[in-house]
Amino acid sequence: MTPVDAASAVLVAGPVLGLAGAGAFAVVRRGRTTGLTPRTALARAGSYAGLALLLLVAIRVGVYGVALLFGVIAALGLVEWGRLFDLPLRHRVAIQAANGLIIGAVAVAGEGSAAWLVALLVLVGAVLPVARADTGRAVRDFGISAVGVALLSVLLAHAVGLAVVLGQVGLALVAALAVGCAFSDVGAFVVGRTLGRHPLAPTLSPNKTLEGVAGNVIGAALGIALFLPAIVPALGWPYCLALVPLVAGGSLWGDLLESAAKREAGVKDAGAWLPGFGGILDRVDSLLITVALAYWIARLWGMVR
Repeated sequence: MTPVDAASAVLVAGPVLGLAGAGAFAVVRRGRTTGLTPRTALARAGSYAGLALLLLVAIRVGVYGVALLFGVIAALGLVEWGRLFDLPLRHRVAIQAANGLIIGAVAVAGEGSAAWLVALLVLVGAVLPVARADTGRAVRDFGISAVGVALLSVLLAHAVGLAVVLGQVGLALVAALAVGCAFSDVGAFVVGRTLGRHPLAPTLSPNKTLEGVAGNVIGAALGIALFLPAIVPALGWPYCLALVPLVAGGSLWGDLLESAAKREAGVKDAGAWLPGFGGILDRVDSLLITVALAYWIARLWGMVR
């Protein structure tokens, strides 16, 4: 069985079990209006199942499938980013063009292409505040646009980079990271809601607790464990075990980073694309940091040249 085949089996079985569990939860909690409602639980399970199906198709297609999936995710996230900070139309168009170029270049020409391409895009983007007459926010819009591209397009391009340099193992690793992040988020939610007493970051995210961090780690461990048969033979136990704190820490980091952006923008949800969650940013924030960390640790480990 190839790494992609092993990862695919998890991506098929996981959503089925998740939907079954959400259905059982809905029956037990029927009529409840406090806490996690049955309707929200079913909506979240459905969103997770839909994303798992898209990820399954992407890794089966290969590098271009992953590039298309993460390119679309980044594009939708940038739509939300533009709305959050009320970017002008020219900036919204520019960041979408930059996203397509970055993700596409990594898929076609390899991860090394991102270095010169990002530098080129910065030079081109620097024309915007000069060409715009509004001196009240021209540089501010340029900066926020650049940050959005860096956080979404550049960071998510690392997932494509893993698929390019590691082949089938990289595709399986991308799936493992995505599922690990999802499990980490669920673990933090469950443990935090059940045992949470001590706030972690009351200014950024009042609902997060120190106890919930333990849930992050437990969830990450469970999620990564499902993919061990697919990734251990090629990547080895040390790297795969290191993925647990990497996923847990990256998920928490990305979540708090997105909370900071929403706080600054004065909104609760970044969008409404995904039932039960809100926007794309609300769902993939955990993955942004995680895939980049996984790529750079693999490079430091000597797996990526």
